[in-house]
Amino acid sequence: MLTGKIFSKVTNLFITVSIAFSISSCSHRDISISTDTINTVKSQSNAVKGQYVVKFKQTLSTATIMELAKNVNATVIKIANRLSSAVLEFSSSSLDLTQQLEALKSDANVEFVEPNYQYKGNYTVNDPKSSQQGGLALAGLAKAWDITMGDPKIIIGIVDTGADLNHPDLKNKLVAGYNVITQGKTPPMDDNGHGTHTAGIAGADTDNKIGIAGAAPKCKVMPVKALDAKGSGDIFNVALGIIWAVDHGAKVLSLSLGGPENETVKRAVNYALLKNVVVVAAMGNDGKNVKAYPAAIPGVIAVGSVDANRSKSDFSNYGNWMSVMAPGSQIMSTLPTYTSTMSEEEFKSKGYDYLDGTSMACPIVAGIAALMLSRNPDYTPAEVKERLESTATHLGKDGFNPEYAHGLVNAAKAVL
Repeated sequence: MLTGKIFSKVTNLFITVSIAFSISSCSHRDISISTDTINTVKSQSNAVKGQYVVKFKQTLSTATIMELAKNVNATVIKIANRLSSAVLEFSSSSLDLTQQLEALKSDANVEFVEPNYQYKGNYTVNDPKSSQQGGLALAGLAKAWDITMGDPKIIIGIVDTGADLNHPDLKNKLVAGYNVITQGKTPPMDDNGHGTHTAGIAGADTDNKIGIAGAAPKCKVMPVKALDAKGSGDIFNVALGIIWAVDHGAKVLSLSLGGPENETVKRAVNYALLKNVVVVAAMGNDGKNVKAYPAAIPGVIAVGSVDANRSKSDFSNYGNWMSVMAPGSQIMSTLPTYTSTMSEEEFKSKGYDYLDGTSMACPIVAGIAALMLSRNPDYTPAEVKERLESTATHLGKDGFNPEYAHGLVNAAKAVL
């Protein structure tokens, strides 16, 4: 690993830059989080073919209802005496359905007739591990998905250790990426694990009956590998990764890395902002009021971490330059399906596992920013930042405070 100050908190995952970027190790604890609110309402008004609900003026006997149905060549499916209603089904081969319905409506016992609409209420993603993603619920993504699940035209650039390009929960969401380290001679395959994890948080394939759900279900993810198997990478490679992502269509950048101030990364970030690209960065994991860059660069959405109780994670940095908080403690997401540094040295499971860190909070906010741009593609980075901050749920003292910034990100309000 290259030399330089490394964030010392061993239970966190964050990448730090001095002369180089580095990843510290992260802990794994089994945890059960209630995710009742991870469901989102996604109503559909498709009617059951051939079925109509008939409301009677008064409760009728079963025999009377059966006779009425027979008179219009329909079949009784269900009767609800408490509602004075019944569901009738007409043959799909009926050529005179209009006449049958008119005859039904004209019956003296009938108050009204309407199609038997289907409501797909409390829409729940069918990803089996979504029940372990309490962070998505905490950030209000359930309700946000009722408004938008994202636009494939909005690409989230993940400048990190790359991604498992064949992961079943990522492969259909990825656009072409780049390996800065090899100057594009090899694909941006993740040999560490950190990049795959952050990519999954931001935009894992959702409602596909596999694994987890991503914060921006329909937006695309661009993996840019600027860090090696140990999570190390010099600031020049990181800057090149940022610029490459911007030049190749990324609309949001998720930067779960950081360290001391330097002009190289600052110029790359400013290039992104000038190109109207939203930049989201992790605050760092020292648990101190200490600046880490690029999070502290003006215009960047700097993200701290809260736990399942909405309390600041003990590892999360804080300060006046922070924008919002997001869940970063025990976040379930994708990991390489093959042997990587994390599976070998961090004892993480292949495929999926929990990680801690502001690195995990960052891509949640990046995903929310992508949802915002899906609805309002003309938003500037400044407008996205201001809206995220102004709609956040206050924590700690009222209003802005250095420990919790503007509060816990509220995806539903931000998107609405």
